[in-house]
Amino acid sequence: MEKNKREERTIDTVKGRKIIQIICSILVAVAFWIYVDEEKTINVNMHVNDLPVEFSGEDTVLADKGLMLLSGFDTTVDLTLKGPRKVLWKLNKSEIRIVADTASVQDIGTQTLEYAVVFPDNVQRSQIEVAKASIYSVTVTVGELFTKKVPIQCEVTGQVAGGFVAEEMQLDPVELELRGQRDDLLNVSYAKIHVSIAGARETVLQAVEYQLYDDNNIPITNSNVRASTKLVQVTMPVKTVKEVPLRLNFVEAPGSTMAQVTYSLDYDSVRLKGDAAVLDDIDSIVLDTIYLQDLKEYQTLNYTISVPADTQIVDDFAAVTVTITVSGVSERRVTTSAFACANVPEGHEAVVVTESLSVLLRGLTEELDALTGEHLQITADLSGITGPGSFTVPVSVRINGYSNVGVKGSYQVIVNVTQSQVAPEGRTVPEGTGDAAVQPASVIDVPDNSTDTQAHNA
Repeated sequence: MEKNKREERTIDTVKGRKIIQIICSILVAVAFWIYVDEEKTINVNMHVNDLPVEFSGEDTVLADKGLMLLSGFDTTVDLTLKGPRKVLWKLNKSEIRIVADTASVQDIGTQTLEYAVVFPDNVQRSQIEVAKASIYSVTVTVGELFTKKVPIQCEVTGQVAGGFVAEEMQLDPVELELRGQRDDLLNVSYAKIHVSIAGARETVLQAVEYQLYDDNNIPITNSNVRASTKLVQVTMPVKTVKEVPLRLNFVEAPGSTMAQVTYSLDYDSVRLKGDAAVLDDIDSIVLDTIYLQDLKEYQTLNYTISVPADTQIVDDFAAVTVTITVSGVSERRVTTSAFACANVPEGHEAVVVTESLSVLLRGLTEELDALTGEHLQITADLSGITGPGSFTVPVSVRINGYSNVGVKGSYQVIVNVTQSQVAPEGRTVPEGTGDAAVQPASVIDVPDNSTDTQAHNA
């Protein structure tokens, strides 16, 4: 038993050594191969098949001569390339081009054109040799060029996703320019493309192939008829739709609040279409800003809906009528002579020359009927006055005791400003001497439930 175990261990050791020897042999072979490939620059062959021939100048130089290729334009070439392995390995076969120049063609008939093999920019032409080619020149048939433009019809299938709308489709080109011999072009009536917009949630962009048809709507397949483009670019804008509320901004004032206002719109919202990123930022459309103090008892206002940039209205209306009713509010003029002055310059006195002021008030009718001139206080603001003189200054109007009444308009009064008359040792000049006979306006204290409105000249 023990002898068998020793024999098994010996066999395993021998196998392990053989595996190591094999791996080392492979590594040495690879290193030798890399050395030879790098240092000795061994050339190898690479086969490239079915390279299509490009004809430079076909749509420009040749067309300007009134000529076109009738045959040979579908020629392909097989190449056997020879060069260093590391160079050929880097070569992208799809970037190898076969280019034949048509500039030498001057007349109709059979022509033989030489071609050039063009490699990618990252490959040096001197490192690669064309060892063999299936053909070394291209034979073409040249004929007289005729052109014809036909319309492109587009057949659309499917529907865009819910909540989205498709706009008018755009085609590029809108007409297809065909080239060929006169007899081949005669029967061509139009070209048709097919576009699917099923489930689309964004603008559809497709490059599609076309099919030619005759006057009897029968497809035409004729390789002698060629077009200026192989694909038609289709663009169909797909916009999202969002319902956006319409609203008014109301500005309240004392005595003019929304509690006395009712209004209605014949349309409460409008559906807009546009890019989703644009519509996401639109929460509402403001028709107007209305100051409640300016409203009449009943009025009808008409607004044209101004939509945000890059959006359009889907609905069949673009204007809105707003009906506004105001109840329990009236206006009335009240006259007062209760004047005071504020911000009188230091060392001066001020007196209001204006005898009385008629103020237009607006508010709840029941409060307005009970209010008299005694409830008003007019304060002249002398900010900016620095010396004596007669000045017209703005005033603020305070309404004492009635919070549901406000002032409409702005007002001014005339104020005389004089220097204070004070004796040298601080004694007041006796009454009746100098300018002290003009008494300054008093300051009126008002309760906390009063309404104070700053008024300026209208």
